[in-house]
Amino acid sequence: MPDGREVDQAELLGVAKDEERARSLLRALRTLSTGPDPKLREMAHGVLRGDLTAEQAFTDPEYTAALFSGADRIRRAGEQRTDAEAREAGERFGEWQQARRAEDERDDQGEGQGTSPSDMAPRTAPQQPAGPWRHSGTGGVGGPGGLGGSRPTGPFGHR
Repeated sequence: MPDGREVDQAELLGVAKDEERARSLLRALRTLSTGPDPKLREMAHGVLRGDLTAEQAFTDPEYTAALFSGADRIRRAGEQRTDAEAREAGERFGEWQQARRAEDERDDQGEGQGTSPSDMAPRTAPQQPAGPWRHSGTGGVGGPGGLGGSRPTGPFGHR
C-alpha cells in the first residue's frame, strides 16, 4: 500500500450497513489480500487502500467471478468430505468462533476507552424473522411480497 493507509470500518458502512458487518468485511478483505487467488488479492488491496470502493469491487464482473469461483470450490470440497472430517471441521469452527468473539471483545474494550457507560452497552444483532420467507424484502411478514399469512382482524373478525 503506497501511503500505508487502510480504510477503516466506517468507510465500509455504506455496503456493510452496520458496524458488525463492516468489521467482518474488513477482516475478510484482509484475509483475501493475503490469499492464494491473485484476482481476489488485487481486489482486496484496492478496497483496503481506498483505490476502489467496496461497491465497485463487488459489482466488477472479474472480481465477482473470482469470488463465486472460490465459493464453488469450497462447496465442492465440503460435499466430498467424510463424516469424521465434517465433525472435525465443526469443532475447529466452534473454536474459531470462540477466538473471534474474544478478539471482538478485546477490540470493543480498546475502542471503549473514554466513552460513556451507555456506549459500552452490549450490542444485539437485529432480529431476523423465522420461516421460509426470512430473506424476503418484506421482513418475512406474510410470506413473499407480503402475500398470504395472517392479517390483523378487523371489528368483524376473520372472513
